Amino acid sequence: MKDKESSENQNIHSASFMNQLFVSKKYRELNQAALSNLEINPNDFDNLNALAVSYKLLGNIKKAEETFNLLLSLGCKNDYILSNAGNFYYDTGRIDYAKKCHEEAIKSNPNNLNSLNQLGLCFSNQGKDKEAIEFYKKSLSVNDKDVSTHINIANSYRNLGYHQEAANYYGFSEDPLARCQQLECFYLLGDKDLFNDKLSKFSELNKPHPLAATLSSHASIRYNQTDNFSFCNKPFEFIEKSSLFESKDVDNDLFTQFFHCFNKLKISKKQQSLLANGYQSSGNIFIIDEPPIQRLKKIIMDKIEDYKKKYNDGSSTFLTQWPEKYILYGWIIVIENGGNLSGHMHKEGWLSGSLYLERPEKNEEHDGDIIFSLHGSNYPLNNKNYPSKIINIDKGDLVLFPSSLFHATIPFSSNKKRITLAFDIIPKT
Repeated sequence: MKDKESSENQNIHSASFMNQLFVSKKYRELNQAALSNLEINPNDFDNLNALAVSYKLLGNIKKAEETFNLLLSLGCKNDYILSNAGNFYYDTGRIDYAKKCHEEAIKSNPNNLNSLNQLGLCFSNQGKDKEAIEFYKKSLSVNDKDVSTHINIANSYRNLGYHQEAANYYGFSEDPLARCQQLECFYLLGDKDLFNDKLSKFSELNKPHPLAATLSSHASIRYNQTDNFSFCNKPFEFIEKSSLFESKDVDNDLFTQFFHCFNKLKISKKQQSLLANGYQSSGNIFIIDEPPIQRLKKIIMDKIEDYKKKYNDGSSTFLTQWPEKYILYGWIIVIENGGNLSGHMHKEGWLSGSLYLERPEKNEEHDGDIIFSLHGSNYPLNNKNYPSKIINIDKGDLVLFPSSLFHATIPFSSNKKRITLAFDIIPKT
């Protein structure tokens, strides 16, 4: 077998040139360069890796999967390539495949930071945060300055209810979400003075965030204090429900096509502690380039644009400071007889929404409806009353709302499943 240097000499484009294309985010050029090199060396691991990564970043998920599958079938043992493959499978919701790739990467290189972190994320996705923490600790033993590892281990400690430990690790990051999650830990620990001090300092940064807004509004009731945080001060007025059946944007045939496509993908189930008698899909369903998925994605994006035009009157920060760059991140929630989803908000979102693909018939007035509130996530009540609002929903309804609002599913009794396509607009940094 020829060594790497002689192999590179046969390529049209050098490894350094390819890397520069990647760093410069010239993904289409990277794709073409990899294809040119592969005409000379069809099974070259590095060029196949570049091809797979470029396909993924260009949104051609089918081609990316074909290329990563080819790499694995060829017996590739390069840890960074296996790590990239694991990232791909994680992002597309195949957690078991992701775990296998990252485990193989660790065998080749025990110090692969990405795979150590991604294995932690895989275990956390499955509700195994104690196991996840062990991988994060191994990552920190390699590089104790890695900020993403500190955030990951903090998330797992928070999931386990160890709020002080979580707060300590969040403190390593200046990322707005990490600062807000640390703020939430102080709130749950009941440290009113420290919480208000941190909230005041975060407010001074003029960086609107849904979690800070949620905490500020909840604290205003819990502690009888003024809510000064700017995000969406009258969130109940920014809930919009529309029927996509009535507007003829969707029909039953599209939903049938979507279900057929979704079932074929065999996406892993994500452990969701707030979800009773149901499951949530892993990964971002909207990166899957299947026609019914992309049709629904376009419909949702068009409705979001309409929402922005309708509600942006200059009074709500989440609309006046709409993120310049963002992604639409979506997942499926299936709830069965007697199940429900407890009150929660979307910490990473900006604007959130739900499209109801299946909806059981009601035995009681509000069976299976959605309820919005200023309380949720097991925050302390302190014997106070928190306002709420129920929205009646039917199959084909689309509900949009600020990500700062708590929302929950009212339990229902039916042999028919309640199936929701949930999504967030997530800012890109």
